Amino acid sequence: MFDPERLLAWSFKDVRCAYADTDAILYSLAIGIGADPTDERQLRYVFEKNLKAFPTLALVLRHPSEVGFLDDPEVGIDMQQMLHGETGLRIHRPLPSSGVVVSRTSIDRLVDRGEGKGALLYFSRTVRHEDTGALLATETGSFFLRGNGGFGGEAGVTNKPAPVPARAADLQCEMSTLAQSALLYRLTGDRNPLHADPVLARRTSFDRPILHGSCTYGHTAHAIVKLLCNYDGDRLRRLDLRFTSPVYPGETLNVEVWRLEPGIAAFRVSVPARGVIAVDNGICEFEEKS
Repeated sequence: MFDPERLLAWSFKDVRCAYADTDAILYSLAIGIGADPTDERQLRYVFEKNLKAFPTLALVLRHPSEVGFLDDPEVGIDMQQMLHGETGLRIHRPLPSSGVVVSRTSIDRLVDRGEGKGALLYFSRTVRHEDTGALLATETGSFFLRGNGGFGGEAGVTNKPAPVPARAADLQCEMSTLAQSALLYRLTGDRNPLHADPVLARRTSFDRPILHGSCTYGHTAHAIVKLLCNYDGDRLRRLDLRFTSPVYPGETLNVEVWRLEPGIAAFRVSVPARGVIAVDNGICEFEEKS
Protein backbone atom coordinates (compact mmCIF):
# COMPACT_ATOMS: atom_id res chain seq x y z
CA MET A 1 0.00 0.00 0.00
CA PHE A 2 1.41 3.35 -1.07
CA ASP A 3 1.90 5.78 1.84
CA PRO A 4 2.46 9.29 0.39
CA GLU A 5 2.58 10.90 3.84
CA ARG A 6 5.48 8.69 4.89
CA LEU A 7 7.21 9.49 1.62
CA LEU A 8 6.82 13.26 1.96
CA ALA A 9 7.94 13.16 5.61
CA TRP A 10 11.12 11.20 4.82
CA SER A 11 14.07 12.52 6.80
CA PHE A 12 17.12 13.27 4.66
CA LYS A 13 20.61 13.91 5.99
CA ASP A 14 23.95 14.92 4.55
CA VAL A 15 25.56 11.83 3.09
CA ARG A 16 29.27 11.38 2.47
CA CYS A 17 30.47 9.68 -0.73
CA ALA A 18 34.12 8.90 -1.44
CA TYR A 19 35.13 8.03 -4.98
CA ALA A 20 38.36 7.04 -6.70
CA ASP A 21 39.76 7.63 -10.17
CA THR A 22 38.51 4.16 -11.14
CA ASP A 23 34.93 5.31 -10.44
CA ALA A 24 35.39 8.32 -12.71
CA ILE A 25 36.86 6.12 -15.46
CA LEU A 26 34.10 3.48 -15.13
CA TYR A 27 31.40 6.12 -15.43
CA SER A 28 32.96 7.61 -18.56
CA LEU A 29 33.31 4.17 -20.18
CA ALA A 30 29.67 3.37 -19.32
CA ILE A 31 28.44 6.42 -21.26
CA GLY A 32 30.48 5.60 -24.35
CA ILE A 33 33.55 7.75 -23.85
CA GLY A 34 36.68 6.02 -25.11
CA ALA A 35 34.93 4.42 -28.08
CA ASP A 36 37.81 5.88 -30.07
CA PRO A 37 40.80 5.13 -27.81
CA THR A 38 43.12 7.17 -30.05
CA ASP A 39 41.09 10.37 -29.56
CA GLU A 40 43.04 12.30 -26.92
CA ARG A 41 39.98 14.44 -26.15
CA GLN A 42 38.16 11.30 -24.98
CA LEU A 43 41.22 9.71 -23.43
CA ARG A 44 41.43 12.43 -20.78
CA TYR A 45 38.27 10.93 -19.17
CA VAL A 46 39.28 7.25 -19.27
CA PHE A 47 43.06 7.22 -18.71
CA GLU A 48 44.58 8.04 -15.33
CA LYS A 49 47.27 10.26 -16.90
CA ASN A 50 45.95 13.81 -16.36
CA LEU A 51 42.51 12.33 -15.68
CA LYS A 52 39.46 14.60 -15.70
CA ALA A 53 36.03 13.73 -14.31
CA PHE A 54 33.22 13.97 -16.84
CA PRO A 55 30.78 16.58 -15.46
CA THR A 56 27.71 14.34 -15.25
CA LEU A 57 29.60 11.94 -12.97
CA ALA A 58 27.91 14.01 -10.25
CA LEU A 59 24.70 12.05 -10.89
CA VAL A 60 26.15 8.81 -9.53
CA LEU A 61 28.11 10.27 -6.60
CA ARG A 62 25.57 9.26 -4.02
CA HIS A 63 25.12 6.75 -1.21
CA PRO A 64 22.41 4.04 -1.38
CA SER A 65 20.78 5.52 1.73
CA GLU A 66 19.92 8.66 -0.27
CA VAL A 67 17.37 6.76 -2.32
CA GLY A 68 16.29 4.40 0.44
CA PHE A 69 12.77 5.85 0.35
CA LEU A 70 12.26 4.38 -3.13
CA ASP A 71 12.33 0.75 -2.02
CA ASP A 72 11.12 1.14 1.57
CA PRO A 73 8.20 -1.35 1.85
CA GLU A 74 6.34 0.99 4.20
CA VAL A 75 6.43 3.76 1.58
CA GLY A 76 5.13 1.27 -0.98
CA ILE A 77 6.49 2.57 -4.29
CA ASP A 78 6.01 -0.03 -7.02
CA MET A 79 9.64 -0.21 -8.11
CA GLN A 80 8.87 -2.51 -11.04
CA GLN A 81 6.65 0.21 -12.50
CA MET A 82 8.92 3.19 -11.76
CA LEU A 83 10.62 5.08 -14.58
CA HIS A 84 12.83 8.14 -14.77
CA GLY A 85 10.78 11.12 -15.96
CA GLU A 86 13.17 14.08 -16.06
CA THR A 87 16.74 14.82 -15.10
CA GLY A 88 18.50 18.15 -14.81
CA LEU A 89 21.99 19.06 -13.70
CA ARG A 90 23.54 22.44 -12.91
CA ILE A 91 27.33 22.28 -12.77
CA HIS A 92 28.73 24.99 -10.52
CA ARG A 93 32.39 23.87 -10.40
CA PRO A 94 34.41 21.10 -12.10
CA LEU A 95 34.42 17.82 -10.19
CA PRO A 96 37.79 16.50 -8.99
CA SER A 97 38.74 13.18 -10.62
CA SER A 98 38.65 11.61 -7.14
CA GLY A 99 37.77 12.78 -3.68
CA VAL A 100 34.95 13.02 -1.17
CA VAL A 101 31.65 14.82 -1.66
CA VAL A 102 28.69 15.42 0.63
CA SER A 103 25.22 15.42 -0.83
CA ARG A 104 21.69 15.94 0.41
CA THR A 105 18.48 14.90 -1.32
CA SER A 106 15.07 16.51 -0.84
CA ILE A 107 11.58 15.69 -2.11
CA ASP A 108 10.10 18.81 -3.67
CA ARG A 109 6.58 17.68 -4.51
CA LEU A 110 4.36 14.70 -5.35
CA VAL A 111 1.77 15.00 -8.12
CA ASP A 112 -1.14 12.53 -8.30
CA ARG A 113 -2.16 11.98 -11.91
CA GLY A 114 -5.09 9.74 -10.95
CA GLU A 115 -6.04 6.07 -10.77
CA GLY A 116 -4.25 4.11 -13.47
CA LYS A 117 -2.27 7.19 -14.56
CA GLY A 118 0.52 7.09 -11.99
CA ALA A 119 2.19 9.85 -10.00
CA LEU A 120 5.16 12.16 -10.47
CA LEU A 121 7.75 12.52 -7.72
CA TYR A 122 9.94 15.63 -8.04
CA PHE A 123 13.25 15.73 -6.17
CA SER A 124 16.48 17.71 -5.96
CA ARG A 125 19.97 17.04 -4.60
CA THR A 126 23.03 19.14 -3.89
CA VAL A 127 26.62 17.88 -4.19
CA ARG A 128 29.33 19.70 -2.22
CA HIS A 129 33.06 19.24 -1.71
CA GLU A 130 33.59 17.78 1.76
CA ASP A 131 36.68 19.81 2.69
CA THR A 132 35.68 23.22 1.36
CA GLY A 133 31.89 23.01 1.36
CA ALA A 134 31.88 24.41 -2.18
CA LEU A 135 28.74 23.63 -4.17
CA LEU A 136 29.78 21.44 -7.12
CA ALA A 137 26.47 20.43 -8.68
CA THR A 138 22.72 20.56 -8.22
CA GLU A 139 20.62 17.70 -9.54
CA THR A 140 16.89 18.00 -10.19
CA GLY A 141 14.51 15.43 -11.58
CA SER A 142 11.38 13.38 -11.40
CA PHE A 143 10.36 9.75 -11.20
CA PHE A 144 7.23 8.50 -12.94
CA LEU A 145 5.55 6.16 -10.44
CA ARG A 146 3.38 4.27 -12.92
CA GLY A 147 1.87 1.99 -10.29
CA ASN A 148 1.13 4.55 -7.57
CA GLY A 149 -1.47 6.98 -8.89
CA GLY A 150 -4.93 7.58 -7.49
CA PHE A 151 -4.02 7.96 -3.82
CA GLY A 152 -6.10 11.09 -3.37
CA GLY A 153 -3.25 13.59 -3.58
CA GLU A 154 -3.22 16.99 -5.22
CA ALA A 155 -3.08 17.07 -9.01
CA GLY A 156 -0.45 19.79 -8.69
CA VAL A 157 1.56 21.49 -11.41
CA THR A 158 3.97 19.57 -13.60
CA ASN A 159 7.10 21.08 -15.13
CA LYS A 160 6.54 22.91 -18.41
CA PRO A 161 8.68 21.33 -21.16
CA ALA A 162 11.24 23.45 -22.98
CA PRO A 163 10.28 23.79 -26.68
CA VAL A 164 12.41 22.33 -29.45
CA PRO A 165 12.58 24.45 -32.64
CA ALA A 166 10.47 23.34 -35.62
CA ARG A 167 13.38 23.54 -38.06
CA ALA A 168 16.32 21.46 -39.12
CA ALA A 169 18.91 20.92 -36.40
CA ASP A 170 22.15 22.91 -36.50
CA LEU A 171 24.28 20.01 -35.30
CA GLN A 172 23.82 16.24 -35.19
CA CYS A 173 25.73 13.11 -34.27
CA GLU A 174 25.09 9.43 -33.63
CA MET A 175 25.93 7.92 -30.27
CA SER A 176 26.11 4.13 -30.00
CA THR A 177 25.24 2.19 -26.87
CA LEU A 178 26.56 -1.32 -26.25
CA ALA A 179 24.53 -4.49 -25.81
CA GLN A 180 26.07 -4.66 -22.33
CA SER A 181 25.69 -0.94 -21.54
CA ALA A 182 23.04 -1.46 -18.85
CA LEU A 183 25.08 -4.22 -17.19
CA LEU A 184 28.14 -1.97 -17.22
CA TYR A 185 26.25 1.08 -15.96
CA ARG A 186 24.82 -0.90 -13.02
CA LEU A 187 28.35 -0.92 -11.58
CA THR A 188 28.11 2.85 -11.04
CA GLY A 189 25.50 2.22 -8.33
CA ASP A 190 21.98 1.64 -9.69
CA ARG A 191 21.28 -2.09 -9.32
CA ASN A 192 17.58 -1.97 -10.27
CA PRO A 193 16.97 -5.45 -11.77
CA LEU A 194 14.79 -3.94 -14.51
CA HIS A 195 18.07 -3.20 -16.29
CA ALA A 196 19.42 -6.74 -16.07
CA ASP A 197 16.65 -9.33 -15.60
CA PRO A 198 14.87 -10.34 -18.87
CA VAL A 199 12.03 -12.05 -17.01
CA LEU A 200 11.31 -8.97 -14.90
CA ALA A 201 11.54 -6.73 -17.98
CA ARG A 202 8.91 -8.79 -19.82
CA ARG A 203 6.71 -8.78 -16.73
CA THR A 204 6.77 -4.97 -16.78
CA SER A 205 5.87 -4.76 -20.51
CA PHE A 206 9.36 -4.40 -22.00
CA ASP A 207 10.80 -6.76 -24.61
CA ARG A 208 14.05 -7.00 -22.68
CA PRO A 209 15.99 -5.07 -19.99
CA ILE A 210 16.07 -1.35 -20.71
CA LEU A 211 18.89 1.15 -20.33
CA HIS A 212 18.91 3.27 -17.18
CA GLY A 213 17.45 6.70 -17.78
CA SER A 214 20.59 8.20 -16.24
CA CYS A 215 22.72 6.17 -18.67
CA THR A 216 20.74 7.58 -21.60
CA TYR A 217 21.29 10.98 -19.97
CA GLY A 218 25.04 10.29 -19.83
CA HIS A 219 25.22 9.31 -23.49
CA THR A 220 23.28 12.46 -24.35
CA ALA A 221 25.65 14.60 -22.26
CA HIS A 222 28.55 12.88 -24.04
CA ALA A 223 27.10 13.96 -27.41
CA ILE A 224 26.44 17.53 -26.21
CA VAL A 225 29.98 17.95 -24.87
CA LYS A 226 31.32 16.55 -28.13
CA LEU A 227 29.22 18.79 -30.37
CA LEU A 228 29.23 22.05 -28.42
CA CYS A 229 32.31 21.93 -26.19
CA ASN A 230 34.90 20.00 -28.24
CA TYR A 231 35.06 17.42 -25.44
CA ASP A 232 35.89 20.05 -22.81
CA GLY A 233 33.45 19.07 -20.06
CA ASP A 234 34.43 22.05 -17.92
CA ARG A 235 32.47 24.23 -20.37
CA LEU A 236 29.14 22.51 -19.66
CA ARG A 237 26.98 24.49 -17.24
CA ARG A 238 23.50 22.96 -17.38
CA LEU A 239 21.78 19.97 -18.99
CA ASP A 240 18.02 19.36 -18.53
CA LEU A 241 15.88 16.84 -20.40
CA ARG A 242 12.69 14.75 -20.39
CA PHE A 243 12.64 11.01 -21.01
CA THR A 244 9.89 10.10 -23.48
CA SER A 245 10.71 6.51 -24.44
CA PRO A 246 13.03 3.85 -22.99
CA VAL A 247 16.23 2.94 -24.80
CA TYR A 248 17.33 -0.67 -25.20
CA PRO A 249 21.02 -1.49 -24.75
CA GLY A 250 22.77 -1.77 -28.10
CA GLU A 251 20.65 0.84 -29.84
CA THR A 252 22.15 3.81 -31.68
CA LEU A 253 20.97 7.25 -30.63
CA ASN A 254 20.62 10.21 -32.96
CA VAL A 255 21.32 13.47 -31.10
CA GLU A 256 20.09 16.71 -32.70
CA VAL A 257 21.07 20.15 -31.40
CA TRP A 258 19.62 23.61 -32.12
CA ARG A 259 21.57 26.73 -31.19
CA LEU A 260 19.17 29.22 -29.56
CA GLU A 261 21.51 32.03 -28.49
CA PRO A 262 25.15 32.27 -27.38
CA GLY A 263 25.77 29.62 -24.75
CA ILE A 264 22.27 28.08 -24.92
CA ALA A 265 21.03 25.20 -27.09
CA ALA A 266 18.03 22.89 -27.36
CA PHE A 267 18.35 19.20 -28.15
CA ARG A 268 16.43 15.99 -28.80
CA VAL A 269 17.44 12.33 -28.99
CA SER A 270 15.79 9.70 -31.17
CA VAL A 271 16.23 5.98 -31.83
CA PRO A 272 16.06 5.80 -35.65
CA ALA A 273 15.78 2.00 -35.76
CA ARG A 274 12.44 2.16 -33.91
CA GLY A 275 11.32 5.59 -35.03
CA VAL A 276 10.87 6.88 -31.48
CA ILE A 277 11.94 9.97 -29.56
CA ALA A 278 13.81 8.85 -26.44
CA VAL A 279 14.69 12.28 -25.04
CA ASP A 280 12.79 15.48 -25.76
CA ASN A 281 12.61 19.11 -24.64
CA GLY A 282 16.32 19.20 -23.87
CA ILE A 283 17.98 22.46 -22.91
CA CYS A 284 21.65 23.05 -22.15
CA GLU A 285 23.90 25.94 -21.22
CA PHE A 286 27.61 26.00 -21.95
CA GLU A 287 30.59 28.31 -22.19
CA GLU A 288 31.20 29.51 -25.74
CA LYS A 289 34.77 29.64 -26.99
CA SER A 290 35.86 32.03 -29.71
